Amino acid sequence: MKSLTSELKVFPLPRKWLNSLKAITKRLWSADLDDFIGQYNFATCFGTDCLLWSTNRRARERRVIYEGFWIGVFHEKRLLPSISLVEKIFANNHFRAAIVVTYKASELFLYGRDVFETSVLTRYEPVDGIVAVLEPEEKSVIGFAHYDASCKCYRNLYDLSIFLRLLG
Repeated sequence: MKSLTSELKVFPLPRKWLNSLKAITKRLWSADLDDFIGQYNFATCFGTDCLLWSTNRRARERRVIYEGFWIGVFHEKRLLPSISLVEKIFANNHFRAAIVVTYKASELFLYGRDVFETSVLTRYEPVDGIVAVLEPEEKSVIGFAHYDASCKCYRNLYDLSIFLRLLG
């Protein structure tokens, strides 16, 4: 069995990915990604899934999962912001493109399940595309989903358990 570190690929974050992430944060949350990232940006990939991270120093270790600040993921062929990044955006601004779900729905979401409209307690517009999913107690971001009109639900794109799924 190979060790996990032998399967890691760490490389400078492609400009195309960084620009796409900037466009997503600007469109959904009216936030400037440059306010949150460091001078150096990297991707750590495990097969086809990648964690995107930012730091103010050059990467010395090529077997690191990430150091500095987690800014995004490339998961199932989709580039998305990180939970940490959107938590910082929400701390500096108001909620936007987010839904608050019931306690039971938040538990199920963390196991990869989707969220039905009936489990949404609060909506922060716009909610017809990608949204941050917030748990009801502290309104912390637990993941991301996108609205699917065919099932009247928010499909889980990824949640806090992504590290367990990628590394487990």
